Amino acid sequence: MKRNLSDRRDKEGFTLIEMMIVIAIIGILATLVIRSFVFISTARDSKRISDIRTTQNYLELYYNAVGYYPPDANWDTMVQDVEKALPNIQMPVPANPSSYPYCYSPLSGAGNTNLSQPLSYVVGAQLENSNAANTDTTDKCAAAQGTLQCGNNVGGSGKYVYCTTPNS
Repeated sequence: MKRNLSDRRDKEGFTLIEMMIVIAIIGILATLVIRSFVFISTARDSKRISDIRTTQNYLELYYNAVGYYPPDANWDTMVQDVEKALPNIQMPVPANPSSYPYCYSPLSGAGNTNLSQPLSYVVGAQLENSNAANTDTTDKCAAAQGTLQCGNNVGGSGKYVYCTTPNS
């Protein structure tokens, strides 16, 4: 049986409906993948904020034990100071992550200008998303990669930093 040239064209290639279905499926899968990345970064930011709040609790325990907050404006040194002053703590102070830094800076506090025995502090973490960044503070804290200004896209830097103080 001899085939017709028009029969051959009908069997080679895809119809418009088939192409539209494939494109729709690819679009749905791409949307799901992109949304999962957003949820992952939001979860990491939530962990960072939780770490900052946990650190605040440890800093208050340190203050109760020593009478002032750690004097060194360095996250790793602050962690060591807290662990030395509170040898019986059950959970370690969160470690500083490498790509999105945590920061700590002692502040002199009201009526005290002695930074060797600070009565206040600012502690914070750089976030991936702007949703939880503070917009109501102009405090700064020192981080491994320099000084982080607390707030949402401060000075157009594109950085979102969550910060808190003992009164927060």
